[in-house]
Amino acid sequence: MSKAISLIKNIKSPAETIQFAKDGKYEEAWIIQIDDKCPSLHQIQDYLKKESYEKIAVEFIWNQDDDAKRFVLTVIHSDKTALETSINYIQSCLNIFFAKTSAFQMIDQYDHQIIEKSCLLQKPVQHIRLGVFNHWFSVGPIEIWDQGEEINLSTILDKINNRKNVKSSKLNYQGLAFIYNFDGKEAGPYHVLKTPCCKKTTDSWIVDNQLVRYYVKLLAR
Repeated sequence: MSKAISLIKNIKSPAETIQFAKDGKYEEAWIIQIDDKCPSLHQIQDYLKKESYEKIAVEFIWNQDDDAKRFVLTVIHSDKTALETSINYIQSCLNIFFAKTSAFQMIDQYDHQIIEKSCLLQKPVQHIRLGVFNHWFSVGPIEIWDQGEEINLSTILDKINNRKNVKSSKLNYQGLAFIYNFDGKEAGPYHVLKTPCCKKTTDSWIVDNQLVRYYVKLLAR
């Protein structure tokens, strides 16, 4: 069992938020809360028709209001998924989300209902970046490690400290993103596990070096 799966098994509560983003436009994400009514087919069609796109990302968020326990799973829908249409894909993701299962059960459902095999979080991490949640590409992430490189925590922390607009942000909390199938050579989709990495002050989120060290050492190989 991978360390990421072992970590996910400790999240017993269901995801609180699901969101969809087209072509990396997370600032324009369609955000749905667990207490909301499940969107209708008409609402899904309206969302998909708003503008053209090539890929859709889905994100499941746990413990969204707790900086120390917040986790996010991101999966990019592509031609490697079994479902033929984006409508079916979104409906399947919503069904999994509104089933309100534990994180491990939810990932297992995604694997078997959408990918049709065990895939998510199974292989080694290939890339790590850190960014401001839902502002990944407008602010710009920090690329902090790539598979094959030595894991040097001092170098990683220097990269973070040199990006003041990411190290401290009033826009949103930061996420430490562990990316799987970054090169697209593995079977299954590009997907990301975002772990806690920050603490909230009065008006900003600040990257917490101890959390960065902990999760890099835990999940990177």
